[in-house]
Amino acid sequence: MAVSTVVSTFELLVKPLVQPAADILGAGRTIIQGYFLTISNLNSNSPVRLRVNFTAQSPNLNSQPLLAFFDVAGFNNQLNPISQTPTTQTYLISIGPRDTGLFLLQPNVTDRNVVAAADTEIRGFVTLSLANLFGSNSFDLLLTPQQRGTFLPQNFPADNVDFDQLAYALPTATGGSKVTLTQFQFPIFPIRQLPPEILELDPGLAEIIRENPDRVNLTPPNLGNGVISETTDSLQQVLSTMVERISDLETQATNR
Repeated sequence: MAVSTVVSTFELLVKPLVQPAADILGAGRTIIQGYFLTISNLNSNSPVRLRVNFTAQSPNLNSQPLLAFFDVAGFNNQLNPISQTPTTQTYLISIGPRDTGLFLLQPNVTDRNVVAAADTEIRGFVTLSLANLFGSNSFDLLLTPQQRGTFLPQNFPADNVDFDQLAYALPTATGGSKVTLTQFQFPIFPIRQLPPEILELDPGLAEIIRENPDRVNLTPPNLGNGVISETTDSLQQVLSTMVERISDLETQATNR
């Protein structure tokens, strides 16, 4: 059990099935392919907030425009990344208890230039993390990753009736569909070690705690004045402040 898990690989395409120079029979068509991830929250009482992170190196995620959607009730709600770099994009989603959602990342085929160029080919891997890191809850999830694609007619858009589709399941990194994600439970002060995931989320806050294991300055929003010492019995106040700090960072990234 951990706060995050690797899910699967992914591949996004707007690409000819056969390179034009080698298509001597004229049989090649363009395929548009997206990544689909079905997520079920098996918990009976607790909703779950998740961070879905995509990593791609060569070419990176900035090489072509992409679209992301999340659907729980039959409507594709478009998402914007809460954080991104050239090689990573992170999205925030929520799933109610006993409910199931479908996440989709695809090339931006609403731009006809992307379709006409047929030059999108991005591969990488997907990780899933709890958005609320601190507490005492565990969340059982079912994950089903898929690739789904559409074949365009050879003379598209003049002939727009001959569309074929494909869909195939991807193997998960764990070898199964069920995963359990568990929130961090901190021991009483002093804190001697921090999980590596915190360094990735908020290196600045992690460094403050590491350098001051018995005296943590935690006055929001600047984390610079008040003092909570090792004698305090209000550990939950510390954890809550850390959660607020991470939520503030996500809000700032969304509003940029």
